[in-house]
Amino acid sequence: MTIRKFRRLQVFPLLVWLIVAVFPSLASGPATSGRVMDIVLVNDLGQEVRFGELAGGKPTLLFFWATWCKGCRKVQPTVASLAEKYKGRIQIIGVNTGGLDSLQAVSDYRKRNGITYPLLLDRTNQVAAAYGVVAIPAVIVLDRNGQIRYRDLAPPATLEDLL
Repeated sequence: MTIRKFRRLQVFPLLVWLIVAVFPSLASGPATSGRVMDIVLVNDLGQEVRFGELAGGKPTLLFFWATWCKGCRKVQPTVASLAEKYKGRIQIIGVNTGGLDSLQAVSDYRKRNGITYPLLLDRTNQVAAAYGVVAIPAVIVLDRNGQIRYRDLAPPATLEDLL
């Protein structure tokens, strides 16, 4: 057995463990939208925020991400552009998921990248699990009634149909 094959064999159990550790609530199935709105998360300033206070009542784009995710770093400028373009009309929320990033790391990421939309830390993956997010980056767009209208790795080109 070559060293390369041996290393791959070592990595596979680690990946399986990571998925199970990061997304333990997937076994319980998706939450109802009412329960999701009651989840309390911490923002990048360390303040507790009820998810529904930000996401309820208007069209919302949820961007599930992490500081260590290369794909997330590629998608983030597009999300930031949409946040500026639709400011006040559509709520954009960055949901840091996976539980691996510290509050300081998320705050530093915001400053380095000039992010203006709210950032929430979903340390126990409650919101991610409720929306069936199992990989990042993930973008979910909700209409004003909380119904999922879009789900993909990157945001749609326009959000006009939600206004």
